[in-house]
Amino acid sequence: MDTIVLGFDPGAARVGWAALDVDAAGARHVGSGVLPVDLAGDPGLEALRTAAGALLSRYRPALVAVERVVRVFPRPRFCAAMASELCGASWVGAELAGLAAARGLVVRTATLQAVRSALGCARAGDAALAIAIRARVAGWPARSSEHARDAAAVAWSTIREKGPAPASQPWAISAELDSNLP
Repeated sequence: MDTIVLGFDPGAARVGWAALDVDAAGARHVGSGVLPVDLAGDPGLEALRTAAGALLSRYRPALVAVERVVRVFPRPRFCAAMASELCGASWVGAELAGLAAARGLVVRTATLQAVRSALGCARAGDAALAIAIRARVAGWPARSSEHARDAAAVAWSTIREKGPAPASQPWAISAELDSNLP
């Protein structure tokens, strides 16, 4: 294996993950799946930390890529439950990034909108995103969870947009992200 990149697609109910082996020739699927999330209390959060920590230990990634959940502007169907899910997903993403950073790993984030643009399907639906991942990641399964697929997309676009991970880099909140805080 050359370089393992571990991508996460955080959600309030489940977290998609994908491990990609990346070299000069491209990316290859190493593993993927979904972790359940229970934000009801400390035991649920500890279970998520344990499961994510096990993935970090198993794959020993050079880079951890986490989807950055951004604000969604209200739409006619936007409701309090959707806002709650977005807050939960953002919080889970921060937990994952913090867990990786605490282990000294390089952490990069990308919005799903930026990921879709990098893959050439900014305005296309989920089927186009699945096709784009299968075309760019060797060995990607024909059937996979949308969460694992999104995690692979985040991992792939993060390495393609910014180049290979440096040997060491401290994790910090970017100025762009910091300025978007309420």
